[in-house]
Amino acid sequence: MTSLSTSANAPPSSGSDNATPKVCPTCGVRYPAEFRVCPRDAATLDDSVDDALRDDLVGKTLNETYTVMRVVGEGGMGRVYEARHTRISSKRFAIKMLHPEYARQPQVISRFQREAEAAAAVQSPYVVTVFDVHRTAEGRPFLVNEFLEGKELADYLTEVGKMKIGPAVRIVRQICKALAAAHAKGVVHRDMKPENVFLTGDLAMPTAKVIDFGISKVDDAPGAALTQTGMIMGTPSYMAPEQARGERVDHRADIYAVGAILYCALTGSRPFDRNDPTATLTAVLTEDPPRPRSLEPSIPEPLEMIIQRAMAKEPSHRYQTMEELDAELALYDTSEPEPRELSSPVVQPGPRTSLPSAPRAATMQLRQAQQVSMARPLILLLSVLGLFWVAGGLITLVTAIIRLSRGGTVTDNLTGLEAVLLASGIGFALITPALIGARHVRRNVWNNSMKSVDLADNIRRPIVVGLCAYGFASLLVRVVEAVVLRRAAGVAWPMWDVVLFAIGAVGAAGAYLLLRSESR
Repeated sequence: MTSLSTSANAPPSSGSDNATPKVCPTCGVRYPAEFRVCPRDAATLDDSVDDALRDDLVGKTLNETYTVMRVVGEGGMGRVYEARHTRISSKRFAIKMLHPEYARQPQVISRFQREAEAAAAVQSPYVVTVFDVHRTAEGRPFLVNEFLEGKELADYLTEVGKMKIGPAVRIVRQICKALAAAHAKGVVHRDMKPENVFLTGDLAMPTAKVIDFGISKVDDAPGAALTQTGMIMGTPSYMAPEQARGERVDHRADIYAVGAILYCALTGSRPFDRNDPTATLTAVLTEDPPRPRSLEPSIPEPLEMIIQRAMAKEPSHRYQTMEELDAELALYDTSEPEPRELSSPVVQPGPRTSLPSAPRAATMQLRQAQQVSMARPLILLLSVLGLFWVAGGLITLVTAIIRLSRGGTVTDNLTGLEAVLLASGIGFALITPALIGARHVRRNVWNNSMKSVDLADNIRRPIVVGLCAYGFASLLVRVVEAVVLRRAAGVAWPMWDVVLFAIGAVGAAGAYLLLRSESR
């Protein structure tokens, strides 16, 4: 059985029979129990008990090939039927049929056709197979998919609450492989969520199938675009920020959604879940989700960082390919390596996604754990060192300038009052930006392992290079003055303080600019 994605403007009819027990006899749309009349055509609603028996398509043969056996599911835009091949009775299919009211809308039909073409273009054991697309005698379009027996990931998560790390990572890695195959064909799903992942086989070791390419985007597809900049398509809780803004998206929007799926599988909660879609979209754009370890402390910090990097606000800060994400998750996949299927497409060269050996995996996990655990203490240490260096450097620089203005001799020193005023002034000048920076780190960085590691890496090189340059230059000055020139008193020349500060500042600035250029 496959599922239908419910769009933002779908009627309140999607869901199970228990949630929508009323059905319109005219248009077939379902409604909750409190509805009495269909808002579309004012027809009196009927109870949907035995609704499958009243479906006119059950028992009919479509395209002289597919005999409809029963209704197996329904969404806001259509129904899914089980069908059998008329000439090969053992072969079963899932027929996805649009509701009559949507079968008359050209844009919906175009998306329906695109779903068939997008899914058919992707050859992967983890993507639902599409066999055919056609129309009934009445003109209603339908898709013929492989018949899947199992359970949606969303339903499975509802039952178990949250998953253990090994099984969750295994499923998500299969999703990564499915989407990597799609991206290789230029297909971006754009609506990845647990409802669009179907688990088949033994649920203790299931095979995941990605379904519903209804709002997918195909690169360089002929014809007019079906979505434009400014149009928001997708599911808010799993939607990348650029998609929520209505911007054009690429494959990195799927990477964000896969990270959100893993977040939900491990914590039992959606990353963003507000009372209405608008509030959810606002949270996606302006907030970070709760730290995964705050909801499930058993999640290793490196795995938490993988989730947070996949869900980074900026696409450039995420993993750039599904293969990269898959390779990172391989360390936490406790299942055996899967044999390569003959029907699987040949993946283009890229990051290796095979499971590393046990000793290498343990070493990599330990290194990642150390990196994450040391990030926050390193931020504190480097911040204190950097602040002390800036404050001390500014004090010596201003002192040197004052001494030079008075003659620059050994005896041209500041008075006690001048020293106190200078230190106090620089301290007060630095305290405001220091507090603003600390507040920013606490609110936007501290609870995010990925951002903490990145910040520690970004400030470590400039501060270390600046301090080393200052220290090396200071040592060189002492050697030149005391040994080469043999005048130890020359070390106190205030111009040296200006030069040393400039060398340290240039070193720090150069390291920062080099770091920025490497990150582009």
